[in-house]
Amino acid sequence: MELSGTSWNLSSYTGADGSTVTATEAPTMASLTFGSDGTWSGSTGCNRIAGSYTQDGSSLTMESGPMTLVACEGPVADQEQAIVAALPLVTSFTGGDALELLSSDGSALLTYAAGLASLAGTSWQATGINNGKEAVVSQAGVELATLAFDSEGQVSGSGGCNTFTGGYTTTDPDGLTFGPLASTAMACEDDVMQLEQEYFAALANVTTYQLEADRLTLRDASGATQVMFQQSS
Repeated sequence: MELSGTSWNLSSYTGADGSTVTATEAPTMASLTFGSDGTWSGSTGCNRIAGSYTQDGSSLTMESGPMTLVACEGPVADQEQAIVAALPLVTSFTGGDALELLSSDGSALLTYAAGLASLAGTSWQATGINNGKEAVVSQAGVELATLAFDSEGQVSGSGGCNTFTGGYTTTDPDGLTFGPLASTAMACEDDVMQLEQEYFAALANVTTYQLEADRLTLRDASGATQVMFQQSS
């Protein structure tokens, strides 16, 4: 099994006392995504974490890199501590419907369930939009921007004022482009229209996507984030 391009959601981890602990989903779901460039990224359920990995068959080593520094409390703090401690100890894995990251003695350190495999059939609510000035903003009103992918290559959504439709194309492992988007022509408050224009411009710049648990990040050809989303029901 090749890990490149796969995304996983934490289901359980081995606690400090050796017991199996069910993952917490508060405040967010812990996740792990393997990139095609030898890097991995994810969440502990509280902080964002990233690093690099090397796979050779079922052998796997993971090197941790930067992590955000949000203060965690309660069960998610224990979970984060277990994840951070476990990743450098990983030497192999078993894959399939579940991913088990194993230590050198073959014991399971972290167990993940398969995450989203494609964009088709998913709906999203924006949490951050690139304003065209090298900044991703999360101001009030961003959450009104939405995006939904059907299974036949069509996308639809709202810019916060106007609704839009169009086509989308994905290519393995993580390519994404949008066709011309047709929108309604309503007029709204200036700040709403400004944010909508920035959203539409950001979508036009998209060349790649990353699925991670209940989050979607769209990037341009240089790797700059264009839009960040949270999955909606």
